[in-house]
Amino acid sequence: MKNIPLYGIGLLMACTAACTDADMNKTSQPVAQRPISLFATADVFTSLPSTRTQIGDIADDGALTVEWSVGDRIGVFGQSAVNEPFTSTNTEPASSTTFTGTMTGSDLPVYAYYPYQEGVTDKTAIPVEIPEVQMYRDVSSVAQYDFKATDEITDAGSGYSLKLRQMAALVRFEIDLTGEQDLADDELLLDMTIHPSGESMDGAAPMTGRFTYNLTNLDAGLQPGEYTMDGITIQFAIPPTAREKAIAYAVVAPGKHKGNEWTCVFTTDRQQGTFTTTALCDFEAGMYYVVPLTATTLENNDAVIEDIPEELQEETANCYIVTEPGEHSFKATVIGNGQKGIIPGAGFHTENPYINPKSAKVLWSDRKDFVTDVRLENGRVVYTIPDAIASSVDGSIYGNAVISVYSEPDCQGEILWSWHIWGTQGMPQDVEYTNQAGAKFMVMDRDLGRSSAKSAYNDYNVMRYQWGRKDPFPGKDTQVRSFFIDGTTKEEMSNLKGYNYNLEMDATIADAVRNPMHLIHSSQTSQYNWLTKVNVYLWGDGDRELPETLGDASTAGAGWKQQKTIYDPSPVGYRVASIFTFSGFTDMPTGTTKDVTEPNEGNSIVAARLDYINYVKVSGSDWHFKANADDTEGVYYPALKSLEGTNGKEKNNAGSGGYWWTSESYVGDDAHAYACYLNTDAYKEGSVVSGSTSGNIINTYGRDEYLLRDAYAVRCVRE
Repeated sequence: MKNIPLYGIGLLMACTAACTDADMNKTSQPVAQRPISLFATADVFTSLPSTRTQIGDIADDGALTVEWSVGDRIGVFGQSAVNEPFTSTNTEPASSTTFTGTMTGSDLPVYAYYPYQEGVTDKTAIPVEIPEVQMYRDVSSVAQYDFKATDEITDAGSGYSLKLRQMAALVRFEIDLTGEQDLADDELLLDMTIHPSGESMDGAAPMTGRFTYNLTNLDAGLQPGEYTMDGITIQFAIPPTAREKAIAYAVVAPGKHKGNEWTCVFTTDRQQGTFTTTALCDFEAGMYYVVPLTATTLENNDAVIEDIPEELQEETANCYIVTEPGEHSFKATVIGNGQKGIIPGAGFHTENPYINPKSAKVLWSDRKDFVTDVRLENGRVVYTIPDAIASSVDGSIYGNAVISVYSEPDCQGEILWSWHIWGTQGMPQDVEYTNQAGAKFMVMDRDLGRSSAKSAYNDYNVMRYQWGRKDPFPGKDTQVRSFFIDGTTKEEMSNLKGYNYNLEMDATIADAVRNPMHLIHSSQTSQYNWLTKVNVYLWGDGDRELPETLGDASTAGAGWKQQKTIYDPSPVGYRVASIFTFSGFTDMPTGTTKDVTEPNEGNSIVAARLDYINYVKVSGSDWHFKANADDTEGVYYPALKSLEGTNGKEKNNAGSGGYWWTSESYVGDDAHAYACYLNTDAYKEGSVVSGSTSGNIINTYGRDEYLLRDAYAVRCVRE
């Protein structure tokens, strides 16, 4: 085994905020400290917030220059004074500054520390916390762990000069994996950990945790507090790819490490690498130490790179269910359900399911402040469902939102992907359906977006989808709807003016990805598909041969033809329903009752008789179909108006029934794309109407070319 050198070649944030000069030579010894002045005046700044220093330039040798931020505060102890706050007077970031504050009578400043903490009373136990897991975005990330103190305060005539020293050390990770063949070009580095291993674990100096230090004995350094950890993990808020060179810093406690065996672990979005090395030096306060992660490092130390075990892999999807308030997160570096969601050769917009977003935000929500505090951390979107969203009666939540990620910081550049956040009143349950062929399906008890399984009042939550697209579109139905975009209340989404809710273009799949808020339709009036170039595989059941008698057991089984795809809008573990899911709702092998006719004595026609429909009850256009022969409660399928693909408005469905997409699509003899669906009509008493085929219609095998640009509901089925 070969060793990785870990050596001190500069200062962390030298012992004052000024740190180092840019032309300073590399050294392992402390450099002269720049004095700052402390003026005791009558001014009081107790109302100013506590701030933190910020990173300035990076010196040629890699040392970080630290500057005082506007409003920075230090805590001062005197002969009798206890933790008096003194506030900086600089009006812009500065390498040196003056602090002003008050002291009682003739009391003199003796000790000072940074940053100021309210409630500190013991100068022998100044608290410090260094997190075991540190999020790194850029060099400014380490300023929050800038801990300084001094016991050298001298009278400078017009004030007092302070010489502050650093209390922590810094690890500098130098990453260059460009030559590592086991990593893909677009593989993202998520985090890196170092910790003692083997015999070194016994008595290893802690790197992170809670510590204290004694202002009257700073040479003793940081002392372990109520808990400490012997390792450090740095996570990348914006993960670099395996072909990017990167520098990252983490703050650690000083301590003895020379000769210890260390285990180093790095994790990508697909693999995990592990190797061991020996530390060649101790950590000293005010110094930084280099840990290289290069292809040579991995080769020389016999690194093992393996796929992350399947049981530890996080399942991903385009929709995430939340049932309670609090902070939630999901992986932002994988689109849809990942690699398994890409059908090779199917003409998808990409063969690579990995992205590297730089920022994230809420695109829209159907409740004000339903989703807040959205941010990108460690390749994950983190967001909060506020407590105020929860019901005061039972704590349940409801609501829908879409979060998008962007190619550039500050939500600039292109939208790389977007996800549906679905708030429900309790986790949706599965209901077992049995179709005409006896095949069984585990079907979700509500439509995508609906907050509860039974309540008609919540029908307005149901989301609509253009066939083959992953992004939801809200409909108004009978409820008054408001939508919130960038914190601003909008009208019903179907009537938004000036927001380009509809998009007329010759669209590709990539266009749909980049425009998750827009219903898309072609500029050609004869084009009834939102997608200009036909693709029947978007929801993973394309080009199935549909037999004339679909109720036959040999053809109406439970399977899908292809896998769930990256464009499927369903949550983890579910997918858009198969065309055969609903055939048990009718006794007709054709799947429809619209052509059920029987001559009567007057040679008239009885239209669409109810005795061919398997239902428990019906109210107007809302049906409770039998999930199976023994079902006495019924599964709820309400009247749901679809959205017109050309203008986003709700369609006046014939009979005010509902439409639900299935995953099947195929190309007809006319070269047009057709998609399949379930649709229902309103309840009508069977009547004798000569020559009529209208009446109680349920169509479980519907198909049409005119509908792919319109937006229908989706009922999800277990994979």
